Amino acid sequence: MRTPKNINKNINILRWTIPALFTIVSVLYQLVIAKYIHDNYGHELHWIIEIAFYGTVGPLFTFWIITRIGHWLGEKEMLEQQARTSEVRLASVIAASADAIISLDAKGSIESWNHGAELIFGYRALEMQGRPLAYLFGGSEASNLEISWLTQVVRELGFVRGHETTCRDAEGRRVAVDLTATSLAGVANQPDGMSIILRDITERQHREAEIVRLNATLSEQVAERTRELVEKVDQLASANTELQKLDQMRTEFVSLVSHQIRAPLTNMRGAVERMGMDCGAVNLTCTRMFAILEQQAERLDHLVRDLLNAARLEAGELVLQPEPISVMPVMQQVAEQMRARVSQRTILIPAKPGLPLVFADRERVAEVLTNLLDNADKYSPPGTDVSLDVHADQTEVMISVRDAGRGIPHADLEHVFDKFYRADNSDAQSVYGYGLGLYVCRRLIEAQGGRIWAENIPGGGAIFSFTLPVAR
Repeated sequence: MRTPKNINKNINILRWTIPALFTIVSVLYQLVIAKYIHDNYGHELHWIIEIAFYGTVGPLFTFWIITRIGHWLGEKEMLEQQARTSEVRLASVIAASADAIISLDAKGSIESWNHGAELIFGYRALEMQGRPLAYLFGGSEASNLEISWLTQVVRELGFVRGHETTCRDAEGRRVAVDLTATSLAGVANQPDGMSIILRDITERQHREAEIVRLNATLSEQVAERTRELVEKVDQLASANTELQKLDQMRTEFVSLVSHQIRAPLTNMRGAVERMGMDCGAVNLTCTRMFAILEQQAERLDHLVRDLLNAARLEAGELVLQPEPISVMPVMQQVAEQMRARVSQRTILIPAKPGLPLVFADRERVAEVLTNLLDNADKYSPPGTDVSLDVHADQTEVMISVRDAGRGIPHADLEHVFDKFYRADNSDAQSVYGYGLGLYVCRRLIEAQGGRIWAENIPGGGAIFSFTLPVAR
């Protein structure tokens, strides 16, 4: 796009080229065309052609020149108008800017002072015009050195950007600013002062200081929490050490029960049996005492067995040996053993041929059935029956033990398989137990992939059921 300077240059070129071009055309006409006409035709024709030539060419050249110059002058006026508009708009932007925009002359004195500078520093434009920039910086020796450095860098590089410094406002307060300085070019591109933009960053510095303070506080809190966590970890490590000691004590206790208590129990039972067989004069009292001794020894043996099984299950030391087995022979075997001990009670077993095999440990299934039958015998009134039942589908076999007691309180149904939990049953007949039998049953069944639960019978009594997976 043309500029006013380029238009003036074109006009000057046209001012010299048009006369020269017109002279050249006239000379060529006289030497070539006019001479030819003069030599070959009469004076009349020669006179008519010269009138036509000079009367046409001159006006045409003049019209073209005037038209072109008019066009250029119009274009120049439009560009100058645009430039004036831009200057006015730029002046409005500078005047209305919230940042301080000031200009310095070649001597470093303030020439212009916008409204943003008045808002930031509180000085009026008339107060600051002609003052040195050092006045705004406080007028100290340090400020003079800073301005000398700033002036030198601007002369060498042409600008300084992002320089943070401190100024003084009209009331003597410190104002933190971000300074950008640009060199202004004068005649022949020689430095002719500077343009300086000052942005107030006091609030930003306050926010940054607050962020630093908050980070420091947060770091202290993190360090404090870290120390607390370290203490907690140490406490947990200490507690873990204590738990390991307790676990070791439990292991030693299990070993003690296994070897130091079961052996005397076995000897006691053997001695009672021997006394019953070999004592010659056995009266009714001895017979009753022998029965009590044998019953209590069996009770202790059962308790020790449950304690050992529970400890091994929780420690993961109980090894299962699952295999495909039929549940009917196991049920019959356990029922026969129970009949030998409780001859006054009938144990009913259904006839269910064709049941699928289950994948389970035979001994552990027999142990679960024994516990459930013992439990049914304890809570069933004398003379009532205990019944076994079995059902199967494609995935599992369910075995149930039904007693004739009063059932289980509804609030206890979800807890009867918990460790050391015992339901309060007022019609229990001399029930002994420590809440381990059903807990051991649950752990054994779940270890074999089955489920176990209890439910009440509407007509009275309770049913304990468990499932075992079908062997595939």
